[in-house]
Amino acid sequence: MQVFQVPDIVKGHPQIEAGDIRFVDYRDKGGPFRNRVLFKTFAFSFVQHGQKHIYRAEGSTILRSGQGMLIPEGHSIIAEHSDSNEPYNSIIIFFPASLGQEFIASREHQELGKEIAPYIHFEIDGYIDEYVKSLKALIFRGQKLSSELAMIKVNELLTALYDLYPHLLISLFGGRRDLSLKNLIEQNLLKELSVEELAFLANRSVSSFKRDFIKMYGVPPQQYIRDRKLEIAGKELLKGRSASELYLDFGYQHLSNFNTAFKRKFGVTPSTYRSIA
Repeated sequence: MQVFQVPDIVKGHPQIEAGDIRFVDYRDKGGPFRNRVLFKTFAFSFVQHGQKHIYRAEGSTILRSGQGMLIPEGHSIIAEHSDSNEPYNSIIIFFPASLGQEFIASREHQELGKEIAPYIHFEIDGYIDEYVKSLKALIFRGQKLSSELAMIKVNELLTALYDLYPHLLISLFGGRRDLSLKNLIEQNLLKELSVEELAFLANRSVSSFKRDFIKMYGVPPQQYIRDRKLEIAGKELLKGRSASELYLDFGYQHLSNFNTAFKRKFGVTPSTYRSIA
Protein backbone atom coordinates (compact mmCIF):
# COMPACT_ATOMS: atom_id res chain seq x y z
CA MET A 1 0.00 0.00 0.00
CA GLN A 2 1.20 3.52 -0.80
CA VAL A 3 2.80 5.58 1.97
CA PHE A 4 2.10 9.32 1.77
CA GLN A 5 5.00 11.47 2.93
CA VAL A 6 4.19 14.87 4.38
CA PRO A 7 4.75 17.69 3.84
CA ASP A 8 5.73 16.54 0.30
CA ILE A 9 2.22 15.31 -0.53
CA VAL A 10 0.57 18.72 0.13
CA LYS A 11 2.59 20.68 -2.45
CA GLY A 12 -0.48 21.30 -4.62
CA HIS A 13 -2.45 23.02 -1.87
CA PRO A 14 -2.43 26.79 -1.12
CA GLN A 15 0.46 27.47 1.22
CA ILE A 16 3.26 29.71 2.42
CA GLU A 17 6.69 28.11 2.31
CA ALA A 18 9.56 29.74 4.18
CA GLY A 19 12.69 27.62 4.48
CA ASP A 20 11.75 24.38 6.24
CA ILE A 21 8.46 25.78 7.58
CA ARG A 22 5.14 25.54 5.72
CA PHE A 23 1.69 26.96 6.44
CA VAL A 24 -0.87 25.00 4.40
CA ASP A 25 -4.60 25.38 3.70
CA TYR A 26 -5.38 21.71 3.06
CA ARG A 27 -8.63 20.58 1.42
CA ASP A 28 -9.64 17.12 0.30
CA LYS A 29 -12.86 15.24 -0.38
CA GLY A 30 -11.69 12.60 2.11
CA GLY A 31 -13.48 9.33 2.72
CA PRO A 32 -13.83 6.41 5.15
CA PHE A 33 -10.58 4.78 4.00
CA ARG A 34 -7.37 4.91 6.04
CA ASN A 35 -4.09 6.14 4.61
CA ARG A 36 -0.56 5.37 5.75
CA VAL A 37 1.27 8.64 6.35
CA LEU A 38 4.88 9.37 7.23
CA PHE A 39 5.37 12.73 8.95
CA LYS A 40 8.89 13.90 8.06
CA THR A 41 8.49 16.92 10.34
CA PHE A 42 6.38 17.97 13.32
CA ALA A 43 2.97 19.40 12.42
CA PHE A 44 0.18 21.43 13.95
CA SER A 45 -3.20 20.50 12.50
CA PHE A 46 -6.35 22.61 12.99
CA VAL A 47 -9.51 21.06 11.56
CA GLN A 48 -11.78 23.65 9.98
CA HIS A 49 -14.40 21.31 8.55
CA GLY A 50 -14.93 17.57 8.97
CA GLN A 51 -12.85 15.32 11.18
CA LYS A 52 -9.51 13.53 11.21
CA HIS A 53 -9.03 10.12 12.83
CA ILE A 54 -5.35 9.58 13.52
CA TYR A 55 -3.65 6.42 14.78
CA ARG A 56 -0.15 6.48 16.24
CA ALA A 57 1.98 3.77 17.81
CA GLU A 58 1.09 5.12 21.26
CA GLY A 59 -2.64 5.55 20.70
CA SER A 60 -5.32 7.18 18.57
CA THR A 61 -7.67 10.13 18.68
CA ILE A 62 -10.31 11.95 16.63
CA LEU A 63 -9.71 15.58 15.72
CA ARG A 64 -12.83 17.65 15.05
CA SER A 65 -13.60 21.22 14.05
CA GLY A 66 -12.58 23.60 16.82
CA GLN A 67 -9.73 21.36 17.93
CA GLY A 68 -6.02 21.30 17.27
CA MET A 69 -3.27 18.72 17.46
CA LEU A 70 0.50 18.76 17.60
CA ILE A 71 1.75 15.68 15.77
CA PRO A 72 5.36 14.44 16.07
CA GLU A 73 7.48 13.02 13.29
CA GLY A 74 6.90 9.39 12.43
CA HIS A 75 4.36 6.90 11.13
CA SER A 76 0.61 7.52 11.34
CA ILE A 77 -2.54 6.05 9.89
CA ILE A 78 -5.07 8.74 9.05
CA ALA A 79 -8.68 8.88 7.87
CA GLU A 80 -10.12 12.29 6.98
CA HIS A 81 -13.69 12.94 5.95
CA SER A 82 -16.38 15.59 5.79
CA ASP A 83 -19.90 15.20 7.11
CA SER A 84 -21.37 17.39 4.34
CA ASN A 85 -20.87 18.26 0.68
CA GLU A 86 -18.04 20.60 1.62
CA PRO A 87 -14.54 19.09 1.46
CA TYR A 88 -12.53 18.24 4.53
CA ASN A 89 -10.42 21.28 5.45
CA SER A 90 -7.59 21.89 7.88
CA ILE A 91 -4.83 24.42 8.43
CA ILE A 92 -1.51 22.62 8.86
CA ILE A 93 1.83 24.03 10.01
CA PHE A 94 4.91 21.93 9.30
CA PHE A 95 8.13 22.71 11.14
CA PRO A 96 11.34 20.86 12.08
CA ALA A 97 11.71 19.13 15.45
CA SER A 98 14.77 21.27 16.17
CA LEU A 99 12.60 24.38 16.37
CA GLY A 100 10.49 22.84 19.15
CA GLN A 101 13.54 21.48 20.93
CA GLU A 102 15.21 24.90 20.88
CA PHE A 103 11.99 26.47 22.18
CA ILE A 104 11.89 24.10 25.17
CA ALA A 105 15.63 24.47 25.82
CA SER A 106 15.20 28.24 26.09
CA ARG A 107 12.80 27.88 29.02
CA GLU A 108 13.37 26.91 32.61
CA HIS A 109 11.25 23.93 33.52
CA GLN A 110 11.03 21.03 35.91
CA GLU A 111 12.33 17.57 35.13
CA LEU A 112 10.11 15.35 33.05
CA GLY A 113 7.69 12.99 34.75
CA LYS A 114 7.23 9.37 33.74
CA GLU A 115 4.40 10.12 31.32
CA ILE A 116 5.55 10.88 27.78
CA ALA A 117 3.06 12.55 25.45
CA PRO A 118 2.64 10.80 22.07
CA TYR A 119 0.90 13.94 20.74
CA ILE A 120 -1.05 16.92 22.08
CA HIS A 121 -4.77 17.11 21.30
CA PHE A 122 -6.36 20.34 22.50
CA GLU A 123 -9.38 22.61 22.26
CA ILE A 124 -8.75 25.85 20.36
CA ASP A 125 -9.06 28.86 22.68
CA GLY A 126 -9.76 32.44 21.60
CA TYR A 127 -6.11 33.34 21.08
CA ILE A 128 -5.27 30.30 18.96
CA ASP A 129 -8.51 30.75 16.99
CA GLU A 130 -7.45 34.27 16.02
CA TYR A 131 -3.98 32.97 15.19
CA VAL A 132 -5.41 30.37 12.79
CA LYS A 133 -7.70 32.95 11.17
CA SER A 134 -4.73 35.24 10.55
CA LEU A 135 -2.83 32.36 8.92
CA LYS A 136 -5.76 31.58 6.63
CA ALA A 137 -5.86 35.24 5.56
CA LEU A 138 -2.11 35.29 4.86
CA ILE A 139 -2.31 32.08 2.81
CA PHE A 140 -5.34 33.37 0.89
CA ARG A 141 -3.49 36.58 -0.02
CA GLY A 142 -0.39 34.67 -1.08
CA GLN A 143 1.70 36.48 1.49
CA LYS A 144 5.46 35.90 1.36
CA LEU A 145 7.28 35.30 4.66
CA SER A 146 10.98 35.23 5.41
CA SER A 147 12.37 32.23 7.29
CA GLU A 148 12.89 34.46 10.33
CA LEU A 149 9.29 35.68 10.34
CA ALA A 150 7.99 32.13 9.82
CA MET A 151 10.02 31.00 12.86
CA ILE A 152 8.47 33.81 14.89
CA LYS A 153 4.99 32.66 13.85
CA VAL A 154 5.70 29.05 14.91
CA ASN A 155 7.25 30.18 18.20
CA GLU A 156 4.17 32.30 18.85
CA LEU A 157 2.00 29.21 18.58
CA LEU A 158 4.39 27.12 20.69
CA THR A 159 4.25 29.83 23.35
CA ALA A 160 0.45 29.80 23.36
CA LEU A 161 0.44 26.02 23.74
CA TYR A 162 3.16 26.12 26.40
CA ASP A 163 0.97 28.45 28.48
CA LEU A 164 -1.80 25.83 28.33
CA TYR A 165 0.10 22.53 28.50
CA PRO A 166 3.72 23.13 29.57
CA HIS A 167 4.42 19.59 30.79
CA LEU A 168 2.96 17.97 27.67
CA LEU A 169 4.99 20.20 25.38
CA ILE A 170 8.18 19.55 27.35
CA SER A 171 7.45 15.83 27.23
CA LEU A 172 6.78 15.82 23.50
CA PHE A 173 10.05 17.50 22.56
CA GLY A 174 12.23 16.20 25.36
CA GLY A 175 10.93 12.78 26.34
CA ARG A 176 11.57 9.27 25.13
CA ARG A 177 8.60 7.58 23.50
CA ASP A 178 7.57 4.05 24.43
CA LEU A 179 7.81 2.30 21.07
CA SER A 180 7.62 -1.27 22.39
CA LEU A 181 5.52 -3.61 20.29
CA LYS A 182 3.41 -4.58 23.29
CA ASN A 183 2.61 -0.94 24.06
CA LEU A 184 1.73 -0.36 20.40
CA ILE A 185 -0.84 -3.15 20.49
CA GLU A 186 -2.20 -2.28 23.95
CA GLN A 187 -2.79 1.35 22.93
CA ASN A 188 -4.62 0.30 19.76
CA LEU A 189 -6.19 -2.91 21.03
CA LEU A 190 -9.82 -2.07 20.24
CA LYS A 191 -9.17 0.01 17.12
CA GLU A 192 -9.56 -2.86 14.62
CA LEU A 193 -6.23 -2.16 12.94
CA SER A 194 -4.85 -4.93 10.76
CA VAL A 195 -1.48 -6.56 11.46
CA GLU A 196 -0.20 -4.80 8.33
CA GLU A 197 -1.25 -1.43 9.75
CA LEU A 198 0.26 -2.21 13.15
CA ALA A 199 3.52 -3.18 11.45
CA PHE A 200 3.53 0.16 9.62
CA LEU A 201 3.07 2.08 12.89
CA ALA A 202 5.96 0.07 14.33
CA ASN A 203 8.09 0.99 11.27
CA ARG A 204 8.64 -2.69 10.45
CA SER A 205 7.78 -5.03 7.63
CA VAL A 206 4.93 -7.42 8.39
CA SER A 207 7.29 -10.39 8.59
CA SER A 208 9.76 -8.69 10.95
CA PHE A 209 6.89 -7.35 13.06
CA LYS A 210 5.49 -10.86 13.54
CA ARG A 211 8.94 -12.35 14.12
CA ASP A 212 9.98 -9.72 16.67
CA PHE A 213 6.66 -9.95 18.50
CA ILE A 214 6.87 -13.74 18.85
CA LYS A 215 10.47 -13.44 20.02
CA MET A 216 9.52 -10.92 22.71
CA TYR A 217 6.14 -12.24 23.88
CA GLY A 218 6.04 -15.89 22.85
CA VAL A 219 2.85 -15.71 20.80
CA PRO A 220 1.88 -14.25 17.39
CA PRO A 221 0.38 -10.72 17.54
CA GLN A 222 -2.99 -11.96 16.27
CA GLN A 223 -3.24 -14.42 19.18
CA TYR A 224 -2.14 -11.81 21.70
CA ILE A 225 -4.76 -9.36 20.42
CA ARG A 226 -7.51 -11.99 20.46
CA ASP A 227 -6.65 -13.15 24.00
CA ARG A 228 -6.36 -9.62 25.39
CA LYS A 229 -9.72 -8.66 23.90
CA LEU A 230 -11.35 -11.69 25.49
CA GLU A 231 -9.75 -10.86 28.85
CA ILE A 232 -11.19 -7.34 28.66
CA ALA A 233 -14.56 -8.76 27.57
CA GLY A 234 -14.50 -11.02 30.63
CA LYS A 235 -14.08 -7.99 32.89
CA GLU A 236 -17.01 -6.31 31.16
CA LEU A 237 -19.16 -9.39 31.75
CA LEU A 238 -18.38 -9.18 35.47
CA LYS A 239 -19.63 -5.58 35.42
CA GLY A 240 -23.04 -6.84 34.32
CA ARG A 241 -22.88 -6.48 30.55
CA SER A 242 -24.10 -9.35 28.38
CA ALA A 243 -22.37 -11.08 25.48
CA SER A 244 -24.95 -9.65 23.09
CA GLU A 245 -23.87 -6.16 24.16
CA LEU A 246 -20.16 -6.89 23.76
CA TYR A 247 -19.47 -8.99 20.69
CA LEU A 248 -19.51 -6.15 18.13
CA ASP A 249 -17.30 -3.94 20.32
CA PHE A 250 -14.67 -6.65 20.39
CA GLY A 251 -14.53 -7.25 16.66
CA TYR A 252 -16.89 -10.21 16.22
CA GLN A 253 -19.52 -10.10 13.49
CA HIS A 254 -21.71 -12.75 15.08
CA LEU A 255 -22.59 -13.50 18.70
CA SER A 256 -22.03 -17.21 18.12
CA ASN A 257 -18.42 -16.58 17.06
CA PHE A 258 -17.79 -14.54 20.20
CA ASN A 259 -19.30 -17.24 22.40
CA THR A 260 -17.16 -19.93 20.74
CA ALA A 261 -13.93 -17.92 21.10
CA PHE A 262 -14.73 -17.07 24.72
CA LYS A 263 -15.42 -20.70 25.64
CA ARG A 264 -12.25 -21.81 23.90
CA LYS A 265 -10.20 -19.46 26.08
CA PHE A 266 -12.01 -19.72 29.43
CA GLY A 267 -13.63 -23.14 29.20
CA VAL A 268 -17.14 -21.80 29.78
CA THR A 269 -19.65 -19.68 27.90
CA PRO A 270 -19.92 -15.95 28.65
CA SER A 271 -23.21 -16.43 30.51
CA THR A 272 -21.75 -19.19 32.68
CA TYR A 273 -18.59 -17.15 33.30
CA ARG A 274 -20.67 -14.23 34.55
CA SER A 275 -22.72 -16.40 36.88
CA ILE A 276 -19.85 -18.33 38.51
CA ALA A 277 -17.15 -15.65 38.70
